[in-house]
Amino acid sequence: MIKIGRNDLCPCGSGKKYKKCCIGKERGAEAPALSLVGSLTGTTVPGTIVQSSTENHAASEEKPASKGSKLTLPKLRKLVTRDLQWESPVHEQLGLTLIERMRYEFDKELIAEALVLWNGFSRTMKPTVKKEGAFCAAIEYFLSEEYGFMLTQGELAGKYEVTQATIARRYKELCAYFDEHAAGGTGEMLPLEVIIGSLKGSDKEKAEELVFRAMAAGSPKSRSQLAKAALEFDPDSAGAYLVLANEAEDEDEARALLKAGMEAGRRELGSAFFTENKGHFWLIPETRPYMRLCTGYANSCWFAGEADEAAGVLEHILELNPNDNTGARYLLLGVYLYIDRLTDADKLLKAYGEEDGTASFAYDRMVLEFKRHGVTSRLKMLYRVAKGVNKHVPDYLLGAKMLPHNLPDYIGMGDANEAIEYVIMHSRLWASVPELLKWMLKQ
Repeated sequence: MIKIGRNDLCPCGSGKKYKKCCIGKERGAEAPALSLVGSLTGTTVPGTIVQSSTENHAASEEKPASKGSKLTLPKLRKLVTRDLQWESPVHEQLGLTLIERMRYEFDKELIAEALVLWNGFSRTMKPTVKKEGAFCAAIEYFLSEEYGFMLTQGELAGKYEVTQATIARRYKELCAYFDEHAAGGTGEMLPLEVIIGSLKGSDKEKAEELVFRAMAAGSPKSRSQLAKAALEFDPDSAGAYLVLANEAEDEDEARALLKAGMEAGRRELGSAFFTENKGHFWLIPETRPYMRLCTGYANSCWFAGEADEAAGVLEHILELNPNDNTGARYLLLGVYLYIDRLTDADKLLKAYGEEDGTASFAYDRMVLEFKRHGVTSRLKMLYRVAKGVNKHVPDYLLGAKMLPHNLPDYIGMGDANEAIEYVIMHSRLWASVPELLKWMLKQ
């Protein structure tokens, strides 16, 4: 894979530099690259920057974020002297100098980003500081390039009494550091009050930004903190509930959060929205957190043994979005078979299965045939067809191969990952037909 430099032409063909065009978009980023930055505590890996982007509850003694938190100069100084850790007192002093030299020309939030950039760079690279102005100017120029302020190296050379060549050299060092560490990350973030103080717009817009950042955060604690802060601004934020459910410590807690998120999503979208858009829900981006909550809740109910509840939610998903972009039909078929709603299973197969070449439908057809008629010549034919669709499923179903603990990240038609995903999701169904498994062992 060829690495694209931030100052190279963007490969999309726009003619712009990569950093001004598509950098970060492959990760779904829409916010500036320095919005979330690591290396704030002794537990982090020094000098790591986390790209701001769009996936454990905070300790009980932590206070909830206040909507009115504003970033001030004293808070910036506290960030330097108490929150950030430094390799050298000289590096800490340069941070304080940055505050004083930038305070009249930059927003406080941008100064905070400059401080954490310098903290990460100094802890990682351990530079010798002979003249503070060289690094201060380079940091200002770096931010200017990131945000389009159009500051020139000549202007900054005059401000800090250094040469343009010195600024260019230090700027190149900052870029090299950022290119190396921007895609990594410890998952730690700026203090929550710093992030909240930087938010703009309505409460709903602030909540959306916090959810966006939570999905990009690198640690469970950061994701939960940001999602909880989002709910302070918008109690009906479906996206925040989705993040919290993903970080829940146990399945019961996750299921409760998913259900609460579904209820919040209904309130947020409104009953009229459901009526007007039923049938093409997934095509509307703002519905997707709600749809994902429904999918997660249905899955959780299924694994918890609440099959009827799972069926109702999966039917709701298909009613809202018959094109089934989320794949609800596959689990719904398994649920129907498990609770012996065989007529509904047959209708679902006829509605979606004629051109479906997945292992899920192929092997579930066997269960339907067995439940209706037992061992028949048609069952034998269906088994041959199913093995042609995915030959790996019997190995996992019958114990010849061990299942991993987690679902695979990617699946391909007919591959082992598809078999693993199918057997994990449908294990409850197959456990209910031990005679069919015994028959398969003899084939």
